[in-house]
Amino acid sequence: MTLYPLHVSRVTHHSSRSTPRRRREGGSAVIVVIALLAIILAYVAGNLRTLNSLDRELKLLERQQIRRLQIASQMTNTPPATVIGTNSVSKPITDH
Repeated sequence: MTLYPLHVSRVTHHSSRSTPRRRREGGSAVIVVIALLAIILAYVAGNLRTLNSLDRELKLLERQQIRRLQIASQMTNTPPATVIGTNSVSKPITDH
């Protein structure tokens, strides 16, 4: 059995000096990660909002184009309202 003098400690606590520093570094790393996640989430939310706005605008343009093309096709497919004279000679109608 070994006897130690009373003034000498058997256990040295060198790690106790670095523990608060590691805790502070670990805490700041968590804060940095949370801040980065917040920035990324804000960026994603902004992109989703922009994408939704573009989708609504695209649907509006599609409706306008469909309406414009329907009107244009109706105008080209309708027969003229008045009879247009031709250069052909009409035959007389005879009853037999």
